[in-house]
Amino acid sequence: MYNNSKPPVRIGTGYDVHRLVPGRRLILGGVDIPYEKGLEGHSDADVLVHAVIDAIFGSLALGDLGQHFPDDDDSYKGISSIELLRRAGGLVRMEGYRIMNIDSQVVCQSPKLAPHIYRMRTNIADALMLSVSQVSVKATTEEGLGFTGSGEGIAAHAAVCVMTGDMAQFSSPTIV
Repeated sequence: MYNNSKPPVRIGTGYDVHRLVPGRRLILGGVDIPYEKGLEGHSDADVLVHAVIDAIFGSLALGDLGQHFPDDDDSYKGISSIELLRRAGGLVRMEGYRIMNIDSQVVCQSPKLAPHIYRMRTNIADALMLSVSQVSVKATTEEGLGFTGSGEGIAAHAAVCVMTGDMAQFSSPTIV
């Protein structure tokens, strides 16, 4: 028999990719990164934040980024993806869940992202009212292989774990 109660723990994954083009700013994790190209897209094209948003929506079976923030809606043209992330976080709370942690990875050949990772983590954490310790951002190259390795685009993957408010109290160990 089907039980209609909310599962106490849910997990979602997200993936996004955007083409690198001249004449655009490169925004990743809400950080404006100096580079000769930026990501093409309707919003600011922040591929990392888009993957996180899709993972959030996936964790709650709420569809995807395009359903909530369609690219044919001019009100989202040029919008900060961090603002969209704030809205996604609000939906999590409305559904009675809390984000417990986010694990994400950006895939690009260049530029080097290590100097920007902490600011990305901070921006994502702040938008979702989380601690920075709950947000992981990693970066990797593909050793020159594929569209990311050749510098044609940047991809990102994310996983999110959410828990109901009732279960969240059990998420942190008590040190005696």
